[in-house]
Amino acid sequence: MDKRRKISRLTIRIMHIHEQLVRVLQGYLTDKQFLTVSGVLIGISAAVAAILLKAMVYYIHVTVFPQHAASVNPLIYSAMPLVGILVTSWLTKRYFDGNLSGGNAKIMHAIQQKRSLLPRKWMYAHVFTSAITVGTGGSTGLETPIVSTGAAIGANYGRTYRVSPQDRTILLASGVAGGIAATFNAPIAGVLFAIEVLLGEISVAAFTPLLISAATGAILSNLILQESILLNFHDMAPFDPHNVVFYLLLGFLCGVTSAYYIRTSRFFETIFHRVKSRYRYYKAIAGGILLGILIWLFPPLFGEGYESIKTLANDDTVNLFKDSALFSSIDHDAIILLLLSVIILLKVIATSITLGSGGNGGNFAPSLFTGAYLGFVFAGIINLTGIVSVPTANFTVVAMGGILSGVFYAPLTAIFLIAEITGGYDLIIPLMIVSALSFGVSRYLLGYSLDGWKLQQLLLKEKKGQSL
Repeated sequence: MDKRRKISRLTIRIMHIHEQLVRVLQGYLTDKQFLTVSGVLIGISAAVAAILLKAMVYYIHVTVFPQHAASVNPLIYSAMPLVGILVTSWLTKRYFDGNLSGGNAKIMHAIQQKRSLLPRKWMYAHVFTSAITVGTGGSTGLETPIVSTGAAIGANYGRTYRVSPQDRTILLASGVAGGIAATFNAPIAGVLFAIEVLLGEISVAAFTPLLISAATGAILSNLILQESILLNFHDMAPFDPHNVVFYLLLGFLCGVTSAYYIRTSRFFETIFHRVKSRYRYYKAIAGGILLGILIWLFPPLFGEGYESIKTLANDDTVNLFKDSALFSSIDHDAIILLLLSVIILLKVIATSITLGSGGNGGNFAPSLFTGAYLGFVFAGIINLTGIVSVPTANFTVVAMGGILSGVFYAPLTAIFLIAEITGGYDLIIPLMIVSALSFGVSRYLLGYSLDGWKLQQLLLKEKKGQSL
């Protein structure tokens, strides 16, 4: 106990010294210069949070499953998400006021209020809770918790040093850019995500802190994270103009699938929100059991799913089902494509169950997962006809951008994220085609993104509260 107190006191002392040094620095700099320096500091903090979260998920998974999943009893493997959701639900109730949901929508709401104020607990709460959820197999992603953490770091940094609300918004966005950049080693995508999804519009002068924060995050990611932990692809086939018609069709399918994703997510979120808070543990148990059954049948639904995406890109579909309770012995191409099509429909359900029953995470990774499976199935069906052959890996990664664009209404983020994680711009033309079409079709069918709908619900709830 004495040792813990000494560590706590030392930590507080270091933070106090850091704050005093920054205040002294602030007195010697203009507002623009201070924002630029702050971009570096916030970028470092957001990147460290992102790297810590990635590392925690990796080590939780290694600790729980010290060997490959094949050596673990499938029932135990499928039961772990239930444990993770229960622990996350308990932590959220015990230490974080029972509610950490909202994610991007709450950040957008804070920006719309012209205050950009976020809870201090967000600077660490999402890291621990989402690490437990995803590390034990919750079928969700880490990017939204990283966005929430980075945004809270930037917003509370701005509050600590008493910058204007407008500058605080820039610092908030800088934290988001740094976190996303560190997660994917993709600085351009980090900046574009902050602008497209959260800010909507930004002055040229505000770009500098965002760029510096994103660059800082990417540098730290390069230095610390192993390449195997990051989502990346190599050896993509060159773009063939003769495949444009197939990319056009893929873009349309991505738009329709994105609309399905948004509607399904809305449906399940509405159902889970109707369950009263006093039944949170019953909800966690029910959700954990349902999720366990899905994973028992379809093991790729376990966790983020990035490893299975890499497996798809390598055209190694047999290994995806070797741990399945029912489909482990299937090796027929047509049947495998059918099972992969089912997974496309089930991923959003698994994610919604994870989040709705008490887990913490987001829809960024599940969107990429859904896109990868859609692109693979689409290319596989074309190749099965024998009439023409298309590069499966190209369609797999391009469709990832298509679903991301259609779900988040962020086509530029989708284009440059996939370009950066594939190590070049060879696929920039099909990415532009598929992302733009998916965005257009999804917007035509629904009129709002997934985060846009959640923001509408927040505003409606706020308006009802004011009218009472």
